[in-house]
Amino acid sequence: MLNLSFEKPEVTTVIRWLLRFILVIFLAWLVRQRTEQEEEDECEENDEVTDARARSNGLRSRGNTRPTRLQPRRDSYNAATRQRKGLSTSNDPADFDSNIDKAKPKEMWQPRRNGEPLVLKKQEETDGGPAERVAASASRSARDGRDQGPTLHGHERPVTFLTFNSESNLLFSCGKDKIVCVWSFPDGELLGSYKGHNGAVWSCSATFDSRWLVTCGADRLVIVWEARTSRELARVELPGVVRCVEWAGAAPGVNASDVSERFVTCHNRFGAHPPALSVWRFDGKAIQELIVIPKLPSAANQVRWGRANYFIASAHDSGELIFWRADTGAEVKRLKAHDAGISKFDFNDDRELVATVSHDMSVCVWDIGKGVEWKLLYKAQTDRPLNAVALGPLSRSAAVGAIDDRPKEVRVIAAGGQDVRDVARSSSATEQFGTLLFRLGTEKLPGQLKADGVTNKGHFGPVHTLAFAGNGTAMASGSEDGFVRVHIFEEVAEPKA
Repeated sequence: MLNLSFEKPEVTTVIRWLLRFILVIFLAWLVRQRTEQEEEDECEENDEVTDARARSNGLRSRGNTRPTRLQPRRDSYNAATRQRKGLSTSNDPADFDSNIDKAKPKEMWQPRRNGEPLVLKKQEETDGGPAERVAASASRSARDGRDQGPTLHGHERPVTFLTFNSESNLLFSCGKDKIVCVWSFPDGELLGSYKGHNGAVWSCSATFDSRWLVTCGADRLVIVWEARTSRELARVELPGVVRCVEWAGAAPGVNASDVSERFVTCHNRFGAHPPALSVWRFDGKAIQELIVIPKLPSAANQVRWGRANYFIASAHDSGELIFWRADTGAEVKRLKAHDAGISKFDFNDDRELVATVSHDMSVCVWDIGKGVEWKLLYKAQTDRPLNAVALGPLSRSAAVGAIDDRPKEVRVIAAGGQDVRDVARSSSATEQFGTLLFRLGTEKLPGQLKADGVTNKGHFGPVHTLAFAGNGTAMASGSEDGFVRVHIFEEVAEPKA
């Protein structure tokens, strides 16, 4: 007989292994929850794909018909917009009139003529309910603290995109909670929201005169809105998830049209449909497709209009920034910007400089001026993967000019941070999620971007998007934590021409 003996394990050993087991189960649950949320953003409406395609014949306008779709998730920020028109009887004409009044779209700012400044309506005129008043008061209280600028909370899930209008008095934010919020700036008042998507909203863009807003999302929809009333004007469904959209009229030096505007989109592969770039025209009633560029090396992470709206530029996982003719779709040139994929890029006002960031932890500023050889001007290596970048007011002449003439203020911002799943397995703290500030270096080109600190308010998750106010006085960041944080710079000088 074998003489087998087992020693009784110590209590501390049992507890240690039990805690390890619980930790592994918890981390696995976190990863599974995140995966399910991402799948929900892009696939939760697949049950209605057949019906949506039957209703949609390529391009369509909303018109007077209301499309049949799943009811949107309840939103605690504006209860008034969820009210439906009730049934009225001949014995109750007053109730019928009140329902008509409720159906009228709320105007968030005054309609204006060409050349006139945009005038926001007072809070009492646009107040949509107690929830919006709470959000607005929270913004004001945040400004009264030590932090510079308000903290805006209008989204229940991560913020995916931020953009200012041309006058920098409106800030638009997109989120995975299927809505777009519009804020007055710098007050931080929540003016209203745009609700019509059935999945995460990935991008938005306002026309130069803030008349129209275009949005796109994981539900494969592109929707055009009357910006001041959040009234849907037209929509079109694309073959895949639409990752980015931008109006052509936003380019400086190009007069916005009173009749129609063009915008560009990029969408992912879906089934047999390849990823593509598309240029569209909206005439105030319907959306018309002008050209399609289907032969891409990979799905584009972002697409923007280039110089004078003559080019469009797309960023890819190959680390290339590809420029295309906006009228014919012909490829013009490729810029190898990074060894890893380009996360985001941003042009300066005249579209002759471009800043790029990547998960290789570097931020670069490139000279792409007309008639010159494209080259690297400035670069900085950081300590974190970068998801977003923005350029402040900076002309090409100042960037490539004499050292003494270079601006001394912050002109480049970048942000990112480790993925949530990686943070759970490392010692990274919230300083990973601050926005990095850079000034132009003072050495011979190509030079280095000089670090100028980090914003004094960090997020509690990776930063996905950044926006620079047009005059360089402020910046905004949006994060996985669902917050929009605004940083107002103390001293800003006018950019040199």
